[in-house]
Amino acid sequence: MNSGIIGCINISEAEATKVLKRIFEPEIDRKFIETKTVSKWEVLSDKVFTDIEAIGKTIEYEIWKIKTETHELKCADTHIVFDQYFNEMFVEDLVVGDKIMTNSGLETVIDVYNTNKKEHMYDLQLSEGSDRRFYTNGILSHNSMWMQNCCVNAADMGFNCVYISLELGAQKCLKRMGSMRLKIDVDEYDQKAKDTIFMKNRINSLRSMNGGMFDSKPGKIFVKKYSTSECTVTDIDNYIFKIEQTKKLKINYVFVDYLSLMGLEKGLDFANMLFLKGKHFAEGLRYIADKYNIALFTGVQTDKAIWNANDINLQNIPESKAIAECCDVCFGIIRNPEMQKHNKYRLKILKFRDGEHNNEEIKFDFNPKFLNMENDEFIN
Repeated sequence: MNSGIIGCINISEAEATKVLKRIFEPEIDRKFIETKTVSKWEVLSDKVFTDIEAIGKTIEYEIWKIKTETHELKCADTHIVFDQYFNEMFVEDLVVGDKIMTNSGLETVIDVYNTNKKEHMYDLQLSEGSDRRFYTNGILSHNSMWMQNCCVNAADMGFNCVYISLELGAQKCLKRMGSMRLKIDVDEYDQKAKDTIFMKNRINSLRSMNGGMFDSKPGKIFVKKYSTSECTVTDIDNYIFKIEQTKKLKINYVFVDYLSLMGLEKGLDFANMLFLKGKHFAEGLRYIADKYNIALFTGVQTDKAIWNANDINLQNIPESKAIAECCDVCFGIIRNPEMQKHNKYRLKILKFRDGEHNNEEIKFDFNPKFLNMENDEFIN
């Protein structure tokens, strides 16, 4: 994801400022009915051949077709392709004339349409250290990542966290957060995890960590995976209640990755009313934050029109302005093509409900080895 919006609910200005100094990084999942782990299989990316870890068979999706000068691809509406700057684009958002990357170079889209037919599809899960890009029928595609940095940093500050994934599997999330938190090279994580003594020492060093923001012991992280478009506000409410009751501890932070992939409660039908759908999700998450007295983070993707842009504003939140209205604090993640080349991001304050701001920004580096955001620095 090249740019996005992070919303924080039930969090004070002081707390938000502390979090702002510590965070971030910027993935769409499929509803799988079958997954097969594989080995010794590779797929060609724009750089090298990349290991395939698993192949997933999805439920039936409507078939979209893309045609360029020399290539043709059948895929789902939210299949991701890339422009010349390697920025992600959903197939359903493409228009004739757009340019996308293929194994023959940059090509122009000459046709893109919904066939109104359905069939099962297959998705590839690539090795963790890869950039998640691979060629399908010659067109460069993507299979997704984001928000774990927030959760890890909150836990390291002593807070107990729940991470709700509507995209990635729970084990994948835990692996990423393990790499971030234990400072283990993500490419070496699977092998290192087999060394019980090594892992025990790393975990013990985490437990003995001091000098943090609150000089307290690290908090716990609980990860729950729900299928895309099936997780409701009630599901999240019930899960938090269950954790607090069974583990006998207070949850402080909840991360929902991310709002647009949630599902409606039974009996509600806002399929063609995007404002009401966004309002339902945002107000539901705010209800949970108030009920449990927690800080709740979620996110949405920005409008396609400002991908690659040097700036983001609240008006760039798509579909429903109710999302921004419900947030107490809102941040924008900015990443233009030049920043992408150098693994850099900017984080901009878009809204403080209970305090003043001047659209302050932080710049920071993304470390692809440990998947961490580093070297944060206020720039205005």
